[in-house]
Amino acid sequence: MSKVNIACLIAPMIDTEGPMNVSGNARLDGAKRIIGKYGEIALETAITFGTEHPNQIHLDLLSVGDEKSVTAIQQNAIAMIQPAAHPGTLGVHALNVDNLDDLDPYAVAEMLVGMIQKLENKPDLIFVGRESFDYAHGIVGPTIAQSLGMPFYSGICEIAFNSDFESVTATFQQGNDKLVYDVPLPAVFGTTDWLNGKDSARFTSLKGVMMAKRFQRNIMSLSELGVSQEGNKTQILGIEPVKSDRKNRRLEDGEAADKVTQAMNWMVQEDKALSIGSSGGSGSQGDATVQWTDSSNISVEGEILLIADHDNSHLHRSTLQAIQALKSVVEKSGKQITLALLSQDHSKVGGLTGLDVAKVVGMSAPDFERPSIAAVINAIKPLGQPAIVAVVADDFGRDFAAAFAAAHGGAALQDTVDLDWADGRLVSHRIVSNARFVVQEAIVPGVVVQVASIRATAFDPAEPTGSPQYLQTQAPAFDAQATVKEFVAGVAAKGIPLNEARIVIAGGRGMKGAENFNHLYELADLLGGAVGASRAVTDLGWVPHNLQIGQTGTTVAPDVYIAIGISGAIQHLTGMLDSKYIVAINSDAEAPIHQHADISIIDKWENVMGPLVEAFRSALGK
Repeated sequence: MSKVNIACLIAPMIDTEGPMNVSGNARLDGAKRIIGKYGEIALETAITFGTEHPNQIHLDLLSVGDEKSVTAIQQNAIAMIQPAAHPGTLGVHALNVDNLDDLDPYAVAEMLVGMIQKLENKPDLIFVGRESFDYAHGIVGPTIAQSLGMPFYSGICEIAFNSDFESVTATFQQGNDKLVYDVPLPAVFGTTDWLNGKDSARFTSLKGVMMAKRFQRNIMSLSELGVSQEGNKTQILGIEPVKSDRKNRRLEDGEAADKVTQAMNWMVQEDKALSIGSSGGSGSQGDATVQWTDSSNISVEGEILLIADHDNSHLHRSTLQAIQALKSVVEKSGKQITLALLSQDHSKVGGLTGLDVAKVVGMSAPDFERPSIAAVINAIKPLGQPAIVAVVADDFGRDFAAAFAAAHGGAALQDTVDLDWADGRLVSHRIVSNARFVVQEAIVPGVVVQVASIRATAFDPAEPTGSPQYLQTQAPAFDAQATVKEFVAGVAAKGIPLNEARIVIAGGRGMKGAENFNHLYELADLLGGAVGASRAVTDLGWVPHNLQIGQTGTTVAPDVYIAIGISGAIQHLTGMLDSKYIVAINSDAEAPIHQHADISIIDKWENVMGPLVEAFRSALGK
């Protein structure tokens, strides 16, 4: 059988739970560097491949960073592998640079490309965590893939080699559905926090640690690679601690019913946080029918192109929020927005009337049934080169932003919570490091194509005051490199779309079982809200996958977010911290969720849910 070469990129990530402070207004100091969760999952998968295919796998580990941090994380990785016992060959390569904090993902990607090109065993498969030096930045992987001429696939949940070792079977979760692809190699895969049934890496042993200390690593240099440290395309303008305005009221003592009474008084009477019976909408703004005009000469050259977020039936509210986010850029740059609506049948998508954009360009093709980054990039290519491209910052949007920027030699700002235009470049803020700091970033002067993924929940939806042109054109042919082997339809969630609900009732592993989510559905129905869940719950199959809230799920910003049995891991917090009002119900007084709550009820949910439902029934007169 063939031998397969795997390259695993292990980044020295900031430990977001540890101490750190702002130095010089634009740098975080004091942070310990660790193997990032996404990179850790990639490493575990690579090690397992070696065990499953003895003497068929060569594994290269590559890291860029300061000598101390890189040595520590690579020795930890080697200790996990245990080279003497590992049934395969191993190479470990380091590029020591002392100024990692001054480098952006584009500079790091350029260095990693140089390292990969120097490898004796050219990789057939590259694993890279969907992150760079900070949580879920998501730029390094697509940039490397573009430079190496390899396709990039992100968000895999299962991967296995096919018998010929020239392709892999890769499974991707899209909403509630699973798509299984046959992917030819070579290819680059972006990993998240779950792969092949594992959400953590193996522990090290004393034997492994001793092996790691004796293992000979290959130390590379910038001069050897022929790259410089001048590859930045973005720059940090400032960093500030996040200023929380949470009320942080805690109810620990007394009976559960008394705690509920006090919480209801605060939430409904004193804080006026909850308008009983509020609900979300579909995001559509009227009749699904608009007058489309055929056109074969549509150009977005030098303008703003926004990729529509929709479900092939309705335009999502997030698109309206993205339009609002771009208004300052439109005003200051003088550029107009064109909304690209790529769908199975764009004529059936509702909510298009009154959009505050200059043009809506509709294209229809089977390729657009499900999100495909390559298909979207291919479709908009004939429209010309826009100066600015924007997209909603969900999983697809962040990956698309990074891939589009890489394909056009541009740069992307990710997860923007505001967006501005100054001196011919995009400027934005982004929340980082376990939601502890907010970073102001800008694209450096001279970058022609500027891209932004917009955290839609940070903005109100734009008012329907526009009268755009509606132009439709033929989508160009697209030849996908990966072929679908299997489609597994999931069970769709019912009710209000999660990211459009004004009230969200979310449950975590503390709910103890799928049957207990009936209590949450009851409360959500009573309040006209939606049910959500943590990643652990959806992985356990207790609720449909598209109810997952978090970094690799849906981002929500309801008027009221009630978290029940959720500890508050960073992956989950990232997806709900924009909520206007947060109520946490958890018996663990030290659970991180309490730090971010307006009201914390420290008690078992079993004690609280009954009185809480009855309190709402009473308030509603039911």
